[in-house]
Formats: sequence, structure tokens, C-alpha cells
Amino acid sequence: MRSIRASLLVSTLVLLAAPAASAQPRVVVNGAPRDEPRGHVAALNELFGVPVAVRLTQSDDAATRLRGIERLATIGTPEAIDAMVEQIEQGSPAARDPRARLAAVRALASFTKKDSVRQLLLRETTDASSAEGRGSFTALGALIRGTAALALAKDGEKKALQSLVAVVLQGGPGAEAAVRALRAYPPESLDAFLESRKALPPALATLLGDLGDLRVVERLRAMLHDPDPAAQTAAAIALSHLRDEAALPIAREWLTKSEPRLRRAAAEVLTYLGAPEGPAALAALFASDATRDDGLRLALRAPSPELAKAIIDQLASFSEAARPRAIAAIGRAGGARATATLLTLLDTPADATSAAHALAMMPDAAAREAIDVGLAAPPKGDRTRLLIRAALVRALSLGDAPPHLRDALLTASQSKDPVDRALAAFGRVATRALSADEAIAAACPANRCDAGVLAGAARGALAARPGDLDAFSAILAREATAEGPSDIATIAAIALLARPDGGELSTLTLAAWAEAGGPVAPLAARALPTRDHEAIRGRIRSLLEGTDPVVRAHTALGLGHDPEPSAVSLLTAAYRFEDDASVRRAIVRALSRRTEVQRAATLALARDLDPDDEVRALARSAIEGRNLDPIVLAGGGIEATRPIAWIVVKPNDGTPSTAARAARLTRSDGLAIPVVADPDGVLLVPGLPPGVASLKIAPAP
Repeated sequence: MRSIRASLLVSTLVLLAAPAASAQPRVVVNGAPRDEPRGHVAALNELFGVPVAVRLTQSDDAATRLRGIERLATIGTPEAIDAMVEQIEQGSPAARDPRARLAAVRALASFTKKDSVRQLLLRETTDASSAEGRGSFTALGALIRGTAALALAKDGEKKALQSLVAVVLQGGPGAEAAVRALRAYPPESLDAFLESRKALPPALATLLGDLGDLRVVERLRAMLHDPDPAAQTAAAIALSHLRDEAALPIAREWLTKSEPRLRRAAAEVLTYLGAPEGPAALAALFASDATRDDGLRLALRAPSPELAKAIIDQLASFSEAARPRAIAAIGRAGGARATATLLTLLDTPADATSAAHALAMMPDAAAREAIDVGLAAPPKGDRTRLLIRAALVRALSLGDAPPHLRDALLTASQSKDPVDRALAAFGRVATRALSADEAIAAACPANRCDAGVLAGAARGALAARPGDLDAFSAILAREATAEGPSDIATIAAIALLARPDGGELSTLTLAAWAEAGGPVAPLAARALPTRDHEAIRGRIRSLLEGTDPVVRAHTALGLGHDPEPSAVSLLTAAYRFEDDASVRRAIVRALSRRTEVQRAATLALARDLDPDDEVRALARSAIEGRNLDPIVLAGGGIEATRPIAWIVVKPNDGTPSTAARAARLTRSDGLAIPVVADPDGVLLVPGLPPGVASLKIAPAP
């Protein structure tokens, strides 16, 4: 079997409760406030609760240790908090248990004014200990670091903020967590950053620029006169990010220097501020190996026709890995020379797809005309297919279809080449020249299907009429077997996007497909919880705890539709120690559909202390009452412009692909789409939400 690579363009707590009082102190348990016990109950807790909880944290059993941490958090007295800190110290059983440490970090987030708590959270953020089971040696290491940093930043306590600033200056993974935390919770006062500092270190200047706080402008301006070039460049770039023009004179002076660091900083400052010298300063970066990658980064951010010549002249100097991005930058730059260069690159196999995609995304009318001229010419095999795909990408993503696209698709549909027919089926359905029902009838006469044509039509339905996805349900039901989805069933499984309940598939079939893995497994896992009952609850639990994060995420999404009220408990339990951010996002999305009160504590925890920005944002929206279930935006055709993925799957040895391959494309919102490539290994997948998508290719038959 040849190896394959792909490139993508585009313990329930029983509490003794005291009567409520308006001035009663509050403690936090798993992110939700609880009333602190009073009177005789409090006295009993102080006498017996803490010692018992401490003994639990010292158990050899992980679940028992967790109960001990949770009991200490529930008690919430100063003695209990001190005991918790002591039990998380290095060398104790709880300190070697990542789950116990994470639970403790979350419980201690409301006590950062205590020196001992602050020091513990700081240690977890920097992950300085090398004891067994701590930090980056565990799957939960990054989650613990990020949560600890957020706990320090959340309340804005001065000493906690000073600790985070110190971590930023140290560098490393802890610094990354500290920067993310400070961005999530920008400080009300800058004393922790500026107090007692005559000069700002470059790393701190960079952070202050990223925070966007204009109160630091004067300090940053003063740094422009610092004798240290690193301080000067950091301050100048930070000021440009704040849209302050004080750095313009020194940036213009740097243009005359030969030092790469200064020329790089000058180009960035001038580009961010939109100075007239910006394009020329940026273009000069392409002439040197030391600055070429920085020039490409800035060119993609601030395209300009003046940049096209500089990139084209240096195109041969770019590495193989950077070359597709350089070609994309040429397209973004635009202009007549860019169009001509991209047309020439269509005849270079290594660059052809990148060039076609760049043409497709160029805003210039000349690019559309160049594609259209190629479509009107007699068919020329691979080049014509590239132009058809470029025209389709342009039509579906920009709403700017070349006039000859429809005729070219009709001609391709009559070709003897299976690649042409598959491409035509995709394009004609996606542009509404053909309905999904008509495409299915043409692909499957007498119940015998042309897999390539059917696969193209299925992907085209993602951008076509509302209801076109459901047209594949009949084929899916006909092809379904518990042994696993056939090739045709894998193609038709796209219907499950529109049928979260699994449609006509049996519960046993859904369970078998979800457990088997492969492109259809995620959607089957999403549908299974809608059939929840005692006989399959165990299988749902297993999927929620499995090794594939995409399947875990879809099982969680399905639990949002689960008719059983107890489903919310599965979701809240799964969130507690899930190390994959994409799965936590799915759990929060599912909780947005639930109405049970158990969801509140988990959503509050996710909103306040989850290290992932998107999880926190989703949790805020869920608490506000929004339904966050991913939706399929089928419908609209070329009238509705949405991102489209252009993917090429080919062997690592560089030989042409000769067989269609099944894969799953996971969208930026976490929803996985089963897809099958055209026979030449190319995938066009339309109707995607903005953001980063990922692809996993199924093993060869």
C-alpha cells in the first residue's frame, strides 16, 4: 500500500445545608457557588470534615482522592483550603494525580489572595516540578497550566498578576499560558506591569501591545530611545499594533540599515500603520533568506499589487513547504503580472493546484476572464479540470462564476473519463444546474451506482438546494448493513448531516458503525444517543470515553439531543477531565441544548476557567440561552458565498492518484463530513463555516 499525504488549500456530593442568609460567605465548588455551612454544622465540618477529606486525598484509589479534593472544596474554610494546598504539594499521592491537581486548581481559583494558593497556582502554571505524573508528562498538563494561569488572572489580584508577568518574562509553555490568560482577563490596573520598572523588557512590551491598552503608549514611546535594539523594535511593533504613529520615524530610519532584524521590524511597523513606504519595505524582505518568510507572512496579511513582482522574482527561492503560500500571496497581490504568472504555473505539475486556487480567489475581474478563456477553449485534460475547479471555487466562494462554466460542466458530464464525470456531477449539483435527485438517478440506474459520480453529487449537495442532502437517505438505507458501511453507503452517509437522529438506520447499525471507526463513525456516534435506552447506554459511554476525539465530540453532540434527562450527567462528567479542546467545545454545544439544572455548574466552569478561548465564548453564549448545535448550511448555490476546501490526496512518491479515497473532513465547528474524492484524488468540499478544518484519510481498501 502506498503512503498517502493530503494538502488542504483552503461523585455526587451530599451536603449538610444551613438556612440561607443574605450576608453568608460564598465558596465555589466545581465552578458554581454554594452557601458555606453555619453554626453547629460548620463546627462539625471543621472538627471532622477536614481530617476525613485529607485521608481521602491520600488514598491509593483515584476516585477516592478526587472525593477528598471535592470535600475540601465543599467545606471551604481556611483550614480546608490550607489542607488542600498541602495535599497538592510535591510528593503526596494527590500531587502525582493529574485529575486531582486539576480539580484542586479549579477549586482554588477563588482564593488567589492567599499566598499559599497563589504560589501553588504559579507552580502549576510554570510546571516547574519534574515529579512523576506532573506537567507535560501527562495529557492533562496543558489543561492544568492553562487553568492555573486563568485562575491567577481572573480576579485581577495584584500579586497574582505580578506572578503572571514574571512567568511571561521567563518564557516557555508557562509563558504561553500566562499570555493567553492575560488576554482573556485584561487587568483593570497596569500597576502589576509597570510599577517599579524603569524599563520594560521586550517580552512585556510585546504583551502590552497585544493587550491593546492605550495607557501604555507613553511608556512604549520612551522605549524607542532605548539603546537596546531589541527593546526598540519590540516597542515600535507594539505601538504599531496600537495604531500609534510615533514609531514611523525610527522605522523609516531602519530601512537604511542592513541588519535583518531592523528591516523586518521596519516593514512590520510600516505595514501595520499603512504607511506609503510599507509595500516597498515589505518587498525588500523577499530578497534575503533571513527575512523572506517574514515578508511572506506580512504579504498575506496586507496584499498589494506592488508586492507581486517581488514575490514572483523570488519564487524559486522559496522552500517547497512555503511555495504554496507564496503562490497564494501572488494571487492576493493581484495585477496583470500576477494573473499571467499564475496561468503559466498551471502547466507546472508541482504548482498547478496552488496556482489554480490563487486564480480562483483573486478579486480581479481579469482572473475571472482568464479562467473563462480557458473554459471556452477545447478540453485539454488536466489543465481544463484545473480551470473548471477554479471556476467552481470562484463561483461558490466569491459568487463570481465565469460565464462558460455551465457549458464546460455539461461537456465534462458527457466525457468517457470518470474523473470528468465525477467533477461534472459535483459542479452541476453545487451550482443548481441539476438537482440531487436527478444526479442520483443518473448515477444509479437500475440500483447500480457509479461511485465517482455519486460521490461528486453528494459533495455538491452541500452547496445546493435545502433538502438535497436528504435525497441520499434512500440509498443509505438500502446499502446499510451492521458489518460496516459499503463504499456507496459511505458516500450516501452525507444524508446523516441532515438527519441527526440517524434517519431510517437501525440502532444496531448506528452502534456498529460508530464503533468501527472510519469516515462515517462520527455521524453515527452523533445519531446513537437519540436512540438512548438501557440496552445501549453502555455503548454510548464507551464512545464518549474512546480514543478518537472526533468520535467523542460527536457522541457529546448527540447527547444534546438525547431524550433521557440523565444524559446531562454524562456530559458534565465528560467535561471534567477532557484534555482535547475540540471535545470540550462539543460538550458545551450539547449543554446549550439541555435544560436540566446540572448543566449550570459546568457551563460556569467552562466560561471562567477553560484555557480554550472558543470554549469560554461558547459557554458564555450557552448561559445566555443560545442553541449552539452545529448546523449544515446547505442551500444557496452560487448565490450564497461560503468557504470551500480544495484538497489534493496523492501518494508520497509523487505518482498520480488512480483511485478515489474516502476521508472525513472535520469543520471548524467540529462537525465531521464523510467525503469520497474524485478518481484523481481531488476533493472540493463546499458550504464550510469559516475557520480551520482538518482531514483524516481512510485506510486503502
